[in-house]
Amino acid sequence: MTLPRITPRHFLRYRRQLRAFLIGHEAWFSTRDLRRLLNTDLHERLLANLCDDQRQRVHLRTANGGFEEEIVVSESGLHALLFTYCYHPENRNLRRWVTQAVLPELWMYRTPSYGSVPA
Repeated sequence: MTLPRITPRHFLRYRRQLRAFLIGHEAWFSTRDLRRLLNTDLHERLLANLCDDQRQRVHLRTANGGFEEEIVVSESGLHALLFTYCYHPENRNLRRWVTQAVLPELWMYRTPSYGSVPA
């Protein structure tokens, strides 16, 4: 199976990057970036606790224009990680930032991407 190639949008929180993008009508987030923002290790076993529709592998475009394979989580998967597996009071602020800044900007600048449904 060929993995989708995605060009994500970049967001910054405390000088730490979060790459996010839409596939169809669903927001997806880089687990590598979430690991840095949460200051925790999101190892494969932890991610395996998520449902199959909450995680997937994609090729994300890198700064040098190439692509690298990465595990990404859906918005639902992000909430599961924040509240179930990586609970910390500071995560409330991260959740607010994602829901009040990141998601609205993703929707505002929505462009057709892999799996998008024509309007």
